[in-house]
Amino acid sequence: MNSENQTLQQILRFCQLIIASLWIYQGLIPKLIFQVQDEQYVWQQLNITPTYIAWMISFSGIAEMIFGGLFLWISHQYLHWLNIISLISLFIFVLYIYPDKIYQAFNPVVMNIALASLSVVSLWCIKALQNAKHE
Repeated sequence: MNSENQTLQQILRFCQLIIASLWIYQGLIPKLIFQVQDEQYVWQQLNITPTYIAWMISFSGIAEMIFGGLFLWISHQYLHWLNIISLISLFIFVLYIYPDKIYQAFNPVVMNIALASLSVVSLWCIKALQNAKHE
């Protein structure tokens, strides 16, 4: 493997590690450990019975952690496309429920664009590595 391919592999691994870390953090801290008020509000807006909200928050936290964990073992373009589509969908959903969040500090615009950008860079790396194999 030449040095260019090694660099691409390093960039891909780094992007995937950060994506995994952010998804795992997002599932663990605000959902499983603290179950923050904003998470409860989201499920209330979906008309979930209050007795099930804690379960739904936990379930979504576990799902986010599993999704993040996939990035530690899989470097496939479909996973990155799913990440981008999920982030766009989550952003639209948050925009609908919390329209005032987009101009506050630590808002979903910054988080979602940064996370989706890492997937775009990963897609470029995957494509370049695939092209290098066929040369």
